[in-house]
Amino acid sequence: MEGGSSSSDTLDYLADERCKAEFDVNSMKLVWAGGEQNLELTERIGRLVANDPVFRKDDRVRLSRPELFQATLRKAAHAWKIIHDLSLTDVEAAKLRKLVDENAYTDLHWGMFIPAIKGQGTEEQQSKWLPLAYKQAIIGCYAQTELGHGSNVQGLETEAIFDPSTDGFIVHSPTLTATKWWPGGL
Repeated sequence: MEGGSSSSDTLDYLADERCKAEFDVNSMKLVWAGGEQNLELTERIGRLVANDPVFRKDDRVRLSRPELFQATLRKAAHAWKIIHDLSLTDVEAAKLRKLVDENAYTDLHWGMFIPAIKGQGTEEQQSKWLPLAYKQAIIGCYAQTELGHGSNVQGLETEAIFDPSTDGFIVHSPTLTATKWWPGGL
């Protein structure tokens, strides 16, 4: 790879360093991973990420903000395609997203939106919304923070009122301090 080392070069370099360790590297890997099953999962998904040029990380520091944004969108879409094409389990998909190591628009979708539906939704809500969320036919986010209130949920000013005539919500932020600010992962 021009201008830098490839993932395999880095892995080879680390392998040389591991040989110099004064402790059993394989035992340490098991402890660090939390057991044999987790280690196998991490190594299997790690190979998938390391061998896919779409997920390369060596150029991140040289990208402009718009280029980084575009690269992140590509990686998130590619990760979703892999998750779908390989029928990865929730655990495998979470590991893939973690190892891609790129903050993406889908982080809150997978990390908060889907778990909120699973943990707080009725069976009817789960059967309606989870299939759509898993297919990313809908993308969820979380924007608790307001400019004047930080994470003080009790002080939030924005109101969301359900409108049965449109089957949607009317969102009203009445003041400048109610402006959504720092909506993580968006």
